[in-house]
Amino acid sequence: MGRFNWQDNSVRILSVLLAFILWVYVNSEQNPLREKTLTVPLEVSGPPQGYVFFGNLPQTVKVKVEGDKSLLARISPSDLKAEVIIPGDKTGEVTLPVQVAVAPGTRLSQVLPAEVLVNVDRLAEKEVPVAVSLRGSPAQGYTALAPVCRPAYVTVRGPSSVLKEIGQVAAAVDMEGSAGNVEQDVEVSAGRRELSADPAAVRVTVPVVGAAGALTAKTVPVVPKTAGTPAAGWEVKRCTADPPAVQVFGPAGVLAGINSVETEAVGVQGAGGTVEKEAGLVLPAGAAAVQPGRVKVKAEIERSKGSEQGTGEKSGEGKTGQ
Repeated sequence: MGRFNWQDNSVRILSVLLAFILWVYVNSEQNPLREKTLTVPLEVSGPPQGYVFFGNLPQTVKVKVEGDKSLLARISPSDLKAEVIIPGDKTGEVTLPVQVAVAPGTRLSQVLPAEVLVNVDRLAEKEVPVAVSLRGSPAQGYTALAPVCRPAYVTVRGPSSVLKEIGQVAAAVDMEGSAGNVEQDVEVSAGRRELSADPAAVRVTVPVVGAAGALTAKTVPVVPKTAGTPAAGWEVKRCTADPPAVQVFGPAGVLAGINSVETEAVGVQGAGGTVEKEAGLVLPAGAAAVQPGRVKVKAEIERSKGSEQGTGEKSGEGKTGQ
């Protein structure tokens, strides 16, 4: 076998090497690889129905991509998609990757942040009372009575773990310098941004009286009223109010003739079971105010005795026939 002659072939080898280097150089100059960093909006998918998430998710992420110089020059943030997918099979703190889809012809190099931390929880709701606070003081010589809120209860929705800590929502009314009744639509707050209230605002009325119209107070029972007829075979067995008694304000002579306060009528037309509704109170003639102004009325509707007996006889006949 002949020996390779380095001396004779050195020029050839050097020529091939130089040609390769020249090819790499020309190719990189004509079509160089570069990096580009873009700020891309972070989209959120999910969670499934019945779940909710909360946490400090960034609005955008930094995405670094590699590609040809000419291609990168044409790429904008709208050509990329950064997404976090919220699962429904896990609850609690969950670390999720930021998934990025890049434009064809480019390669993903880096994402900042590459992961985000969120809390996933079941969506829940409950009814809670509205606690009204008064800010400031009425004009000199005037007194603010207890506020009346309509509705007195709102439905709060949000993560179950957060919702269980909430017993009421807050509403504040500005009373500074008031010389008459104050009525305002006030937004309610549950104190946590993860929670929402329905309705989001309530109507608050604060009676304001002056010393010249000195009022006294009297506690009287609430008489709940219903309207309409339950479904056939059903009847109203009992009707109660919560609270069962309220305070009526007015001149002493007027209050002497007031022994109870009626509610607005709660409709039970066609009902075939217990009805619970919030109802306003009817202000007695001559009275200045009633506190609270609304109560919860519970009408317990049960099958009438005749209906129950008829049902039992039919049931017995059926068994006999078998």
